Amino acid sequence: DLNNSSQNGRRLTLGGMGGLGKTTLAAMAACLTELRSEFDHILWVNLGSYFKGGSDRNNLSYEMYLDCVQNLCKQLNVSSVFNCEVFLQPGDSKMNISSKYIQAMENLKHEMSKIVQGMKILIVLDDVWSHEDVELFYFGEHATSSFDMLLTTRTLDLEPRIGSKLINVDFLNRDEAYYLCSIEAGLVGTIDTQDVEIIDSIIEKCGNLPLAVRAAGRLVKTSRTLDPDMSLYEISKILLTSTESPRMDHVNDILDRSFSFVKDTKASFALKVLFSAFAIVFHRDDVSRPWVSLDAVKLLWKALRYSDDLKELHCSLKKFKLVAVEQIADLMCVMGVFDRKYKNMPNQNERQKWFRIHHDLMFEYGKTFASKVNIYGGTPVKYRQHEITHYDECIEVSCDLILSRNTEKLNNAIVESFKSNSTSETAENMEAYTINWLPLHMIKAGLHDKASSLLMSNNYLGTQIALNGIENGIRLMMSFIRSYEKALNASSFLPTSPMISVISFASIYISSFTSSAIMHDSIRREIAEALILLGIELQKFSKWAKSLDLFTEVLNIFRSSIGGDYTQDITRVCRHIDSCALRNIILVQRGSCGILCLKHVNALCSKKKESGVALELKSHPGYGIVRMDDKFNFTGNKIMSWDYIFLGVGLKESSLVVNYDGRSMQSLPSGHKLAVHAGVLAESMPVAIMSEVQFHNPDNKETNEKSKKKLCAGSMLTVDQDGSIYPSMAPHLRLGIAEYPNLYLVDRGSPNRAVFRYFVHLQSMQKYNSETQPNEAPGTKLELDSHPGMGIVGYKLIHNPIVNKGQLGALRLGPAEEALSGRFNDENHLVFTGMYNGLAMTTGFAQNLKCGKMVYASTCDDSWFYDFKVNV
Repeated sequence: DLNNSSQNGRRLTLGGMGGLGKTTLAAMAACLTELRSEFDHILWVNLGSYFKGGSDRNNLSYEMYLDCVQNLCKQLNVSSVFNCEVFLQPGDSKMNISSKYIQAMENLKHEMSKIVQGMKILIVLDDVWSHEDVELFYFGEHATSSFDMLLTTRTLDLEPRIGSKLINVDFLNRDEAYYLCSIEAGLVGTIDTQDVEIIDSIIEKCGNLPLAVRAAGRLVKTSRTLDPDMSLYEISKILLTSTESPRMDHVNDILDRSFSFVKDTKASFALKVLFSAFAIVFHRDDVSRPWVSLDAVKLLWKALRYSDDLKELHCSLKKFKLVAVEQIADLMCVMGVFDRKYKNMPNQNERQKWFRIHHDLMFEYGKTFASKVNIYGGTPVKYRQHEITHYDECIEVSCDLILSRNTEKLNNAIVESFKSNSTSETAENMEAYTINWLPLHMIKAGLHDKASSLLMSNNYLGTQIALNGIENGIRLMMSFIRSYEKALNASSFLPTSPMISVISFASIYISSFTSSAIMHDSIRREIAEALILLGIELQKFSKWAKSLDLFTEVLNIFRSSIGGDYTQDITRVCRHIDSCALRNIILVQRGSCGILCLKHVNALCSKKKESGVALELKSHPGYGIVRMDDKFNFTGNKIMSWDYIFLGVGLKESSLVVNYDGRSMQSLPSGHKLAVHAGVLAESMPVAIMSEVQFHNPDNKETNEKSKKKLCAGSMLTVDQDGSIYPSMAPHLRLGIAEYPNLYLVDRGSPNRAVFRYFVHLQSMQKYNSETQPNEAPGTKLELDSHPGMGIVGYKLIHNPIVNKGQLGALRLGPAEEALSGRFNDENHLVFTGMYNGLAMTTGFAQNLKCGKMVYASTCDDSWFYDFKVNV
């Protein structure tokens, strides 16, 4: 505050973790014309430079302080000859020696006070480690002119000076970080729409920390210079996923210095081990820095400190009287690597301490450290310059492998620690850990069956909801489910996963609350939000029919609510319902309005990609190419057969992940190819994931080879520069989206079942048909009462000689005025009239009868299922 220049001894502290730009801000302030005109001299001392390297201190010694004072004299351009020699006697005790050095430092301070007398001074102390050192530089205690101080520090001042001000330097906001990254990457003015999301993901990974954003931007620029053909998407994947990438070396060095607060090498190393264990054990995919109770921290750190592998490190902490877990956690708060808060817990009289990692990049540092050091055994792996002097031996092991091993071992350790404590007197304090962490730690420890059993426990789910609420409790369970799938190394959600049963169990449990006659609207809203979360998660397993049922239930909850305006909620739920109305991906004419265009074209077509690319759509923002069924369906004939899953357009979170070799796309992790079904390259033909063909008569080589060649043509796909995809053998066609959503099977009690408006007439027609010639029987319009204004409509018929010797057409939900007409024959076949005249409703092979299976119209085939009945 320059307007308050009459005040002497002003002190401003810029606080925050390393890499925020505190020093840069201080330097910019010192260069301001307004500030320079206010003072006769602006002095600068970098205190942090004295504690680098081999220093065993975190506060100034006499020699360090003398060097600082001489440096200040040079900046003032005055003589620096001080008569402050310290005379030590052979019999001096340690206390006497310390007293003499302290007195000598006070004498130096007094001499400097006389030198600056009458001058207007601003002294900048950069990178303060010990706040006790600051007083040594306050030379204006008896000055008649102004003497002010500007400090930068990453440590917490437990006893701030009265009247001093603290500014916690914040992280960059999104726009600032975006601009800095673009400048450093050399991308200003060259960024297209799809690259914006990629840069945002890089910024998020950097935690909006200026130093990290700048380093990431420079890596992007270097990568593009070395390989101009490398896409920004590919660079971002390297930057965001590779543990062994040197991308963050400089940033990690800055963060590593936080642990130099404890100068003993072994003790500092022990703190890093404990911190890194905290980072990788108490981490969830939905939040990297969750708050963790002190009791949970004790479970982990006690298991580590008393293990045989880390006894030596435990002893090093005891030398500094760091015995209690709470003491160590509090010290990490002072060091600036932990945050701390107090929280009231149910059934506990005292408030409990909770801790979390100070920033996302500190979590990244912990993960990086855990990938360099074999925590059980303490041996650092060979990784550029690990700078850990405690051990001499290095071993050649993948950093990703070390991190994976440490993660499993540490999670096993805390689970075992919990078991040993669950029967003790502190068991009641473990409720928060059991609910918030135990399932995740079981999953990461490889105890998958135990984790799924726990999640499907009525007691667990009830306690989860009681402790965290309905919506937040379900959110936490969803994060466990995602971690479960990730632990199985599944690139896409598996239809056989036990997590589907967990989701179904949770949805039934939550739905049971709606039967209560008296329920506050806030509870109704929580139930609705929880069911939406469960429905979205089911979509990732391609359980579209089940998720549709949940969304419909939510719609009914909002519509039945009395208080409040739920218009926006109803609109939102309707969008979720629409996302379940999948529309087939089919072949359309080039130039059609429904053509699909991929988002990450460059990454997909790159020859240097190391992993799959998600098939997100540029033509339909927020959507991607997804599986329409949760399981493979069977089709074929007496000659051959194969399994398949039709593809549709759904939410991007469920997008397929594929590899593309320039000729065909392979779905990951199965390796099955994307292909035009049955190899029929004709308009309106659906696109599917297809397995390898099984030939039933190997002796019929000529026929088999001909069929194989035809099917192979269906899997040969070309990706155009605009992102559109077309069969290489039919460039006049493109992959597009069907006009109307498909008709498929649902559960008998589903709220989304199709109810025919004229079902009485449709049923009575069966008797009429038995007394009438088939070609004389009229049809009943298949309009739906359950979906007002809608009916069952058809599309272009196709001829598929491999699957069915006759004609085949998909049945869809469309406008009532376009609805087909049909009648039942004596065999309970729903036979169509008009456009689909003579074709019957079918689901294909009988083994495909299941919820979510699509329904067609086809020429009757003895091996297919056609029997349907009208429920009254």
